[in-house]
Amino acid sequence: MHAQQYIIAALMAFGAAVTEARALEPRQLGDLACNVARLQIVNALSATKKNVGDIQDPTVKAGAQAGLKQSQDAIGVIGKAIISGSKAPANARDDVAAGLTATGTALQGGSKDDKAVADATSNLTKAAKAGQDVVAKCK
Repeated sequence: MHAQQYIIAALMAFGAAVTEARALEPRQLGDLACNVARLQIVNALSATKKNVGDIQDPTVKAGAQAGLKQSQDAIGVIGKAIISGSKAPANARDDVAAGLTATGTALQGGSKDDKAVADATSNLTKAAKAGQDVVAKCK
């Protein structure tokens, strides 16, 4: 009888040694300021996408659309992680930033006379600012 008790005690001690206590973490929903910043970047990217759709130069339009797609896809990955309660991939924020940069680079090649380029650039600036706010406020 004592042998069974020793085995059970040994298994419990082993189990306690190999597992770690984890604090219960709330889902990554964030506070009000964080969620406002998230909403701002989504809205600014949506406005930028609308403006980009009106750009006359097909090369500038295609480049800006590709950058926006990269950013929006990465934001989608982050959003799915938030909703599922899992941690977003570390490279997702980098992908958002890279997409914003690619969009800005494409827009720089556009005509200054094209109002859609100017409007897209303005909204992209708002998206970049909101992205910085997300990084600062959503810890």
